[in-house]
Amino acid sequence: SQAFRSGSQASSHQKLQVDSDGKGFGSRSSASTYGDSGIDGGSSSGSSVEYGGRKSQPIPSSDQAAAEDGAFSPELGKAFRECLKPCLDAIDCLRAQGLQRDIRLPAIAVVGDQSVGKSSVLEAISGVELPRGTGIVTRCPLMLSMRSRDEPGWSARIKYQTKSGQNQEKNLNTSPEIGQAIREAQNEMTSSPGEISEHIIELWVESPEAPDLTLIDLPGIARFSADSGYAVAGITKSLIMSYIQKPEVIILVVIPCHVDIETVEALSLAKEVDPESKRTIGVLTCPDLVNPGSESEVLALMQNRKIKLKKGYVSVRCRTPQQLKDNMSLQQAAREEEVFFRTHRHFRALDKFEYGTKTLAVKLSSELYDAIKHNIPELMREIQVKREDICKQLESIGEGPPAHNDEMKGLLARMLNKFATDFANVSTGTHRHEPDRLFGRCRKHWETLADEIEQCAFSDRSDVTAMWEAAKKDIEEQRGCELPGFDNVYPVVERLVRNHFLKLVREPCSNFLVSVNQEVDETMRTLADLVFGDYPTFNQFIKEVCEGIRTGQVDLAREQIKNIFTEEEFVFTQDRIFLLEKDKPYNEKLRLQHRKPESGGKSGEASISSEKPAATMQDIVERNTQRVLEGAEAYIRVAVRRLQDTITLAVMHYMLHKMSEKLRESLIVLVTEPQPLFDKLREENPLISAKRRHLADRMEKLAAAEQELARF
Repeated sequence: SQAFRSGSQASSHQKLQVDSDGKGFGSRSSASTYGDSGIDGGSSSGSSVEYGGRKSQPIPSSDQAAAEDGAFSPELGKAFRECLKPCLDAIDCLRAQGLQRDIRLPAIAVVGDQSVGKSSVLEAISGVELPRGTGIVTRCPLMLSMRSRDEPGWSARIKYQTKSGQNQEKNLNTSPEIGQAIREAQNEMTSSPGEISEHIIELWVESPEAPDLTLIDLPGIARFSADSGYAVAGITKSLIMSYIQKPEVIILVVIPCHVDIETVEALSLAKEVDPESKRTIGVLTCPDLVNPGSESEVLALMQNRKIKLKKGYVSVRCRTPQQLKDNMSLQQAAREEEVFFRTHRHFRALDKFEYGTKTLAVKLSSELYDAIKHNIPELMREIQVKREDICKQLESIGEGPPAHNDEMKGLLARMLNKFATDFANVSTGTHRHEPDRLFGRCRKHWETLADEIEQCAFSDRSDVTAMWEAAKKDIEEQRGCELPGFDNVYPVVERLVRNHFLKLVREPCSNFLVSVNQEVDETMRTLADLVFGDYPTFNQFIKEVCEGIRTGQVDLAREQIKNIFTEEEFVFTQDRIFLLEKDKPYNEKLRLQHRKPESGGKSGEASISSEKPAATMQDIVERNTQRVLEGAEAYIRVAVRRLQDTITLAVMHYMLHKMSEKLRESLIVLVTEPQPLFDKLREENPLISAKRRHLADRMEKLAAAEQELARF
């Protein structure tokens, strides 16, 4: 590796190295660079004075100071930018997509109490004039992305989201425009000057003098505001904690030198989330306001000997209010800062890499680069996981409608064939997906129909009694010249079957057709949504086609049921079937019971199965009535079994099997003339289209970021 020197003087405290292939870049520093320096005291101009066992840096002459103003040689700066800038650009790309919620992106968060000079520090680093004032000035997080460039010129761009949710993006032409643009953005993002917003303002600045660095400036810890009162303290702390509690974030704490550091709340918050101070950097401001007599104590703090941070402190001196009034440039302020630290009686003992805004900029760039480089393997894994997840989402929503007619025709044929095949499967019971098993759901309905038909045949005593009375009356009324016992019972049985049994059975059979029709309708709509759901217009068209086919099949099934009942009014069955049923023992649950009273000649309860000799005409009538009812019961059992099958078979034939055939025939016709359907297919669900574009855009950006990270 090649060690680069700072200006004309070689430094043993920080070595920036470039790999032999010119691609890798890292930094390393000795413990004295940003850790304990062991310096205490001061020195006179041009001499070396020993403090704490080592000599202080000699105060250079003005020529030496001018030579060191460059901080790095041009070759070093170029090598550093070639490695750092693409890396920062890749991270900013991920951050711009909002991926910091899913991927742990390294960042530097600037925190501090209210009015401690955070804006002055950022101005000195970036050369960008930020808003100033009293009270709550920073009301929104500000992501400041600075990039250097070789060609002359300056450019900036600001982006934010208003309170109403509108995205705003503006190009800025001059540096003084930035402060006003930030104020306007904050006003549009909040309802009043005292309100704090968690939404971020993104500011990009490019110039030859800008460092390659990205900082997130957070609102200062306020104590009181006119809008939120004392609650603003909790609001600002909560906002700060949401950033600094992430382990990949470097915490830059801005602390005034002239206050008691142990009372600085921003440092307390940093200690809370980073107890070992592994990722906390201290920036000490206002060294010119230190009370006389406390310089030695402040120097111990500057040299990281009082409250130690593993990444140490950097002391800076920014423009004073008077210098701002005098319009002192940032370049002049940087020169005066250098002179201040080199000539101060106590602070001149500081090492070169313990003070100065240029030192701070280099240190932050190096720290951020190291953090990114350290996190690149994890970032790569997280990006790959995210890309895999997006791939699955894209596969689930499909590729969308094709652009060419030939491809469109192929898509149409595939979708229609899938729809017809899926319905054929679910209607024949071969489909195994539980929500779509139409055949299984219809089976429940025909089981219900079978129970209801049996209940209509053999329901309760009141119906049996009614049939007994009707049969006895009918036998008496229809008797002609035949002798007692030779009654013509067939018309009686026929009328009993028609007027009692078939009349009750019609309603359950009609309800069965309605239930199956509803199941078919629901299944077809579900399948249509699954197959054509991404194309709402075409989906609705297919549902209308299915509705027409289904309505026709319902009419055919209803007509078939009507024919079945017309046939059932003709009481007929083969002798062997009737005799087989008549010889079966009666089921106690279904048995027709009607017993004759034990005394008296009046009609009363009598058992169908009782065989008593008729002594009177009334006994003969009751015996004939019982014989009629026994025959009617046997025949009704035959009719029950027949209706349980024929009604079910008719409905399932028309609503499932023939429905499947008619559907496939109609869809084949659509495929033969596809042109009118192409426009319907092209009208994809706008939500699906937007989601696909969003996922494709994220995939593209993730792929680009992964390629950038892979270079390191």
